[in-house]
Amino acid sequence: MQLSVDFMLIGRCLLAFLWGIGLACFLQFSRIGQYIATARTWISVVIGVGVDLLLGIGAAWWVMWLVVALSSLGVITRSLFNEHNEAEPALNRYRTKWQMEDTIDCCGSIIGLLTDALEAESADKSLAQVSKALAKAHNALRLMTEARYGRK
Repeated sequence: MQLSVDFMLIGRCLLAFLWGIGLACFLQFSRIGQYIATARTWISVVIGVGVDLLLGIGAAWWVMWLVVALSSLGVITRSLFNEHNEAEPALNRYRTKWQMEDTIDCCGSIIGLLTDALEAESADKSLAQVSKALAKAHNALRLMTEARYGRK
């Protein structure tokens, strides 16, 4: 049994992985890197893709995809770490949007319950509907507070 090892493939993959970690560290820990990551993101993308293309010169298409995938691991890890450690949640995050949509649904339910309370035949039924509306309002307040502070 003969085993062949493609050192060029291993070298490209290792270089791509180390390049991605290096770029992520530069963007995370240097002042100019932080500026590029926040204000000039396109520069980091152009540099990252450019180096990936250099690492993949003359390679097959699947090797090129492998180089891009391995080099992106560092930046993806950096982004997930930063997102997890943010003190204030971004308003465009999916969880925040979902919580705000749940709050809107609660408000729709509140309007329906108050409409039913106005149309109720007796004071007891009206009071029951208002009580349910207040419970929904409390739930909407809780959901909005969780969305605001990024909890859930």
